[in-house]
Amino acid sequence: MKNNKLIFIISFSSGFLSLAQEIIWMRYISFLGMSVPQTFSFTLAIFLMGIAFGAHVGKKICKNNKNLKVDYLGNVFFIAGIIDILLIIFVYLYSHYLTPSILILGLCVFICAAVRGIIFPMIHHVGTKVSKTGAQISNVYFSNVFGSALAPLLISFFALDFFNTQQVYLIICLLTLVIAVLCQKKLNMKLLSLSFVIVPFVLMLLPEKIFHELSKNSYQLNLYPNFILENKHGVIQVYENNKDQIVFGANVYDGKLNTNIFHNSNGIDRAYLIATLNPKAENILVIGLSTGSWAKVLSLMPNIKKMTIIEINPNYIELIKLYPEVGGLLDDPRVEIVIDDGRKWLKKNNNIKFDTILMNTTWHWRAYGSNLLSKNFVEIISQRLEDNALVFYNTTESMNAFSTAKTVFPYVYQYKFFVLGAKHPQKLDVDTIAHNLCLMKDPITQKSTFNDLNECINAAHIIYSNELIPFDKIQLSPRYKQVITDDNMITEFKYGKGL
Repeated sequence: MKNNKLIFIISFSSGFLSLAQEIIWMRYISFLGMSVPQTFSFTLAIFLMGIAFGAHVGKKICKNNKNLKVDYLGNVFFIAGIIDILLIIFVYLYSHYLTPSILILGLCVFICAAVRGIIFPMIHHVGTKVSKTGAQISNVYFSNVFGSALAPLLISFFALDFFNTQQVYLIICLLTLVIAVLCQKKLNMKLLSLSFVIVPFVLMLLPEKIFHELSKNSYQLNLYPNFILENKHGVIQVYENNKDQIVFGANVYDGKLNTNIFHNSNGIDRAYLIATLNPKAENILVIGLSTGSWAKVLSLMPNIKKMTIIEINPNYIELIKLYPEVGGLLDDPRVEIVIDDGRKWLKKNNNIKFDTILMNTTWHWRAYGSNLLSKNFVEIISQRLEDNALVFYNTTESMNAFSTAKTVFPYVYQYKFFVLGAKHPQKLDVDTIAHNLCLMKDPITQKSTFNDLNECINAAHIIYSNELIPFDKIQLSPRYKQVITDDNMITEFKYGKGL
């Protein structure tokens, strides 16, 4: 009976630890691949090939060793734990000295999966020796599947909120070695396995290294991030270059910390544009906090009574706390920051309407980019707008987004690569823009944003230097007249970045 229970524990652990490692490798490859959707299928394909290869090896071992015992399974778990530790050390050294490659990380996934794949057929072989019944076979299989199903829940939704990715990886290695100890009957092997348990413990004391190495060339060659914020939602990198703080989200440019239109290193003139086009706005919705720079500019509008900011990653709040330039948002009583998915929040709060909606969205070719650019989502936004309201969102160079917006809004304009959607015609007038800029002031100190009329005029000319192009004057080839939907996801797959 004791061995029978032990085989279920081993089977559960095999499934749980294998899927747990796949999740961590997926996180690394997705990061290196800039979160394009193909990284998931690539990692899954490599992982399944590794499992299949390992299972084939395990089958041969079972044929050649009819009298396999539980301690033999412990040996394989021991080998798997050691190989996983060596793989993570290899990834660090390789990324430190060479330019990291998805193919090399894919090879690591294959090796990791192959070693763990050896265990599963051996577990069935040993498990059916305990009891050769259909119930025994199904219970061993169920234990494995249950472990596999539990791993995404515990790792993705729990562990990664308390530990960084490198630590979770090492915890999985630690648990693998603990199972190896549990399986051993011989004292010498038990002591050997137990001695290696301290290795992942020691490595866990080291600071996070893998994401630092994988991101050293993301913004500029051999420029490491100043610091990294990490949780289950993703990884935020912050670089410093020429006194600019550059923020990356999951290894993709996310913006710069800047609200000064005369510096304009982050195209913040676009935020001032929407602030001056609708200066009487009282209720504003911002989807995506990011660096907080855009939301900070909108908070300077004179008539705001409420600004709701929807952000899915709470670490962006931790980020803006570090920078007084945007940290004032957290002290503004009119500002409410909600940690949620933008689409879900809008569906849950379908009775609220807004004067202005701003979305400085992520790159259109990233996974789930269609969720923000599709006709389906734009229609949801349009239903939350007052009659004279405006919606302003970043296409990140997807020209299909303009054609998509035109199916929803009667008036669509292009400003740089932004869509301006409205129910009424819009136009730029430099004098009006200058006047509205002079009305902007800090909500806490009540200090005017611009020192005098000349500054307002100069800022207005920066905004006016880019044309607000009506939809019928936007040059769109037939390819860009296709409408983005939740179903076709053309921004991610058809015209996406790819691996």
